[in-house]
Amino acid sequence: MQRIAIVVADAARARLYTYEPADDRGGALVEHVDLVDPERRLRPGQIHSDSRPGTGYSPTGLSFGLDDHRDQHQHEVDQRFAGEIYRQLDELLTALPSRRVVIVASPNMLGHLRLWTGGLERRQIELTEISRDLTRETTPQLQDHLARLGLVPARERRGLRA
Repeated sequence: MQRIAIVVADAARARLYTYEPADDRGGALVEHVDLVDPERRLRPGQIHSDSRPGTGYSPTGLSFGLDDHRDQHQHEVDQRFAGEIYRQLDELLTALPSRRVVIVASPNMLGHLRLWTGGLERRQIELTEISRDLTRETTPQLQDHLARLGLVPARERRGLRA
């Protein structure tokens, strides 16, 4: 089996790994980059002056809703973070070439990443997408999960007997 680049991401965090084959007994995941989007870790009240959009009043006393474009802002923040994830992936693929990339991301972030990953096909890199949020899993848990999906070989369990 050859090296596989793996991205695990959600809107607030992304980790980039490679699966490094060792020998016939399997290999291991190696973490290379851990990215955090600090703006996604903030509460809305820390980003906006009001904790929620308000209501305005006309001179005649009629009320109307105000939209401060929070959803659009959140979309732009996610899009910027997806771009940063892709830049880091591109650097990883330059440093450690791989013919295969696996992206495991929350559904929302996967949509944002798809806007950036079109260049992988032009470079003849096989892309596999999994719509799941696995950012909170440890590296061994992640490898076990990917092995159950058939994306990487199962890790060797030392000291266990069949």
